[in-house]
Amino acid sequence: MSVIIFNILALTLFVKTCTPTPVVFNFSSCPELCYEHGTCNPETKRCECPLVRHGFDCSIPLSDPNSQCKAYSHNSKSCDSRDKTLCLNSCNGQGWCEGGFCHCKPGFYGADCSLSTGADGRPQLLAGQGYVPRREGPKIYVYELPPLTNTWVYIARVDRPLVQLLMQRLLSSGVRTANGDEADYFFIPFLIRTRTHAAGHLAATLHYVRQHWPWWERHGGGHRHLLVATGDLGRRGLPAELLPLSENCTFLTHWGLHASHAIGRWEASHRPGKDIVVPPLTNPDDIIVYSPLHPLIRRTHDRTKELFFAGRICGDNQKPVNGTCSDKRRDYSGNTRQQVSQHHWNRTHWTITTQSQGYVLGLSTHKFCLAPTGGGYGRRSVQALIMGCIPVTLTDGVHQPFEPELRWADFSVSVPERDIGRLHEVLGALSEARIETMQERIRCAAQHMYFSSTFGEVMGEDGRYDAFETLMEVLRMRRDYPGVDPSQYTALDKRFADFVNCQLEPTGGRVPLCTQNRLAKGDDLHHCRESYMQVPMRWMHMFYSWPGGAVCGKNPNVAKCPRSWL
Repeated sequence: MSVIIFNILALTLFVKTCTPTPVVFNFSSCPELCYEHGTCNPETKRCECPLVRHGFDCSIPLSDPNSQCKAYSHNSKSCDSRDKTLCLNSCNGQGWCEGGFCHCKPGFYGADCSLSTGADGRPQLLAGQGYVPRREGPKIYVYELPPLTNTWVYIARVDRPLVQLLMQRLLSSGVRTANGDEADYFFIPFLIRTRTHAAGHLAATLHYVRQHWPWWERHGGGHRHLLVATGDLGRRGLPAELLPLSENCTFLTHWGLHASHAIGRWEASHRPGKDIVVPPLTNPDDIIVYSPLHPLIRRTHDRTKELFFAGRICGDNQKPVNGTCSDKRRDYSGNTRQQVSQHHWNRTHWTITTQSQGYVLGLSTHKFCLAPTGGGYGRRSVQALIMGCIPVTLTDGVHQPFEPELRWADFSVSVPERDIGRLHEVLGALSEARIETMQERIRCAAQHMYFSSTFGEVMGEDGRYDAFETLMEVLRMRRDYPGVDPSQYTALDKRFADFVNCQLEPTGGRVPLCTQNRLAKGDDLHHCRESYMQVPMRWMHMFYSWPGGAVCGKNPNVAKCPRSWL
């Protein structure tokens, strides 16, 4: 507890002592010892410290480093490890890694040492490495926050590293700008994973942003600012007192509940047109590595069965008896899983079970895959798409990833909760032609749901339409058509329509990705596991070993990463 209090006080001290950012920056504002023990940020005039040091020049070792390490989920080996795979973009060759913190060389700064100042004293990205901003699409400015808000946390323990992924890909894609005056959006790379961390740091972080940079106030108190909330309940996972502070921000979350749900005891969280539902990250050790959508798989299974679901059904985590759960925890899944089991547990050609040893086979041999909510957002709709199975979504008032920007009705079946008892009739009424059309559309839709430019391909895709690029397209539409209902985007903008239908030709050409698919075979295929033997493929943080993501291949220079879009 003392470590957490110390860090809150440290961030508060940063806030109280800061001054508005000058037009021209220099490194003389930091104490001399800062360059030996930490990284000087000339924008904030602060010396940023590794996890086990503190003080204005980072010269003071912590008296109890083990407690500090534990507070940020580190173990004794990782806390001050020099393993560069623990640091964002491997510090871009301009520093060394200390337990996730980039200790930058003098003259460089930032979470990944990507920033320096030019001859005019203004910030620049990847100096001398040939960084070229993307010509089209949104420009996004990334605030450089104190490391206690993001990089101090042990990356291997971050189960939903969307913040880190965005920090990585905004740079390697050319979307990031060092000039806030030309930016369309402003990314606040703060880790909001638990209420404790958010309560301890978010209010101070937002105040820190307001005090050091002019753009929060310039854009009406946080408009055009992006925050990530990957908890089960998205924005509503924040303590209630923090919601007004971030009211004007756009939240990127996995939870699309836009109407309160009485049975689930969920308050409306997602604000359509303001927030964006982003697909949950799926690591390349998930069942998706067996995706049958890859064109180089020589043999696939016929989908001769109807509906598949395997997973937790009852709120009390017990197995249902003859399809029926106890009344305990009816709020779990909004009572949707329980109802499906009760009405359809023994229906012919349906698989409704708490566990299955043939999970991949089930997803590959059924036409439909149930994609209910759980304790909050669910990942089964995305998983089903990548496995070529038509998702059946149930919970009322929940938008799926990139909905309503994407028309989910084209490749999924949404069933109101009142019709769960007649779910077999709803699915049975779909014609074979309709089912075939949805299955064909899945081949494109699935690309929008997976971060292949970060993790490598599983469907033979090259990443041009992946989840990151889809997010950039949605942000472009928000910029170009402010206030327009997102469900109208495809009707308003041909480029967007072509993009979501996977028909827009990339301006940068095709970028080959290594494959994570374990069934695909071909002479031209390069398997990620064989190409990057040192990379821990089983873990979500494996992409840290690739500066810029899988799209960069083995190129250590992020500025030179191939791009689908110029």
